[in-house]
Amino acid sequence: MSNKKGISFVVLSMAAFTFEDMFLKLLLTDLPVGQLLCMFGLGTASVFAAVMWITGARFDEAGAWGKLPLLRAFCEAGAALTFYLALSNIDLTLVAAVYQAVPLVIVIGAALILREQVGWRRWLAVLLALLGVILIIGPGSLDFDPNAFWAVLSVLFVAGRDLATRRIEESLSSTLISFQGFAVLIPAGLVWHFAAGEVMVPVSLTHLALTLGGVLFGAIGYYFIVRGMRIGEVSVVAPFRYSRILFAILIGTIVFGERVGMVALLGIGLIVFAGLYSFKREAQKTVRQRL
Repeated sequence: MSNKKGISFVVLSMAAFTFEDMFLKLLLTDLPVGQLLCMFGLGTASVFAAVMWITGARFDEAGAWGKLPLLRAFCEAGAALTFYLALSNIDLTLVAAVYQAVPLVIVIGAALILREQVGWRRWLAVLLALLGVILIIGPGSLDFDPNAFWAVLSVLFVAGRDLATRRIEESLSSTLISFQGFAVLIPAGLVWHFAAGEVMVPVSLTHLALTLGGVLFGAIGYYFIVRGMRIGEVSVVAPFRYSRILFAILIGTIVFGERVGMVALLGIGLIVFAGLYSFKREAQKTVRQRL
């Protein structure tokens, strides 16, 4: 185990994912949500389809199109659609801040759906994180934007996706699961495009360059997070996922001229504190189980 390298890879992955979000937000200033979903779904699914073809992986693996893989794909589509809707309407920083609650929402799902044991201290951490989300989106305040609920809904879909992933048999190819997750964005994008009455926008070279940038940084982020989590101790490197909010604040300020209020910063602080505490409790639990 190399924790220093693991931490470095995790931090780099968070920076890469933030740049991916930046490219998406820039694209969403010109392109409608449904069209962009189709573009990203088609491009990334094609990459995974090519990998499957090269490696000889099968599209009809046993159980590949069962209830859990399809449920995961549905949640992936919902997460992407609502994430794009949030990103196109509210600040990048606020979307990234709400997303920091994902690990703790998964705790709720694991307790209620998977029947995992969660102590009162971790439930308290979950409540703190939820309070943080409320402070960030600010319902009832003068600056409140109802579009912030798209980010909250996206978090719920992501948690559902990850919980479904945990129940899928390990024998099922990760490449196939990834292909399904991106391929489903195409019908999701088409459904939203026609349901919302969007108008197709001609794709320029600038759009293609930004799309390539988003795909490239997304792939880099995916590679680095896998590397970081594999070579470092999870309890040590996982908390550095919260570095993403720092990169989001930096990119949001420099590129989009965003400003984060004190109340929102307090909400971010509560989420990060709750997440770090939860990671610490999980690490202590793992140590006790080994003794």
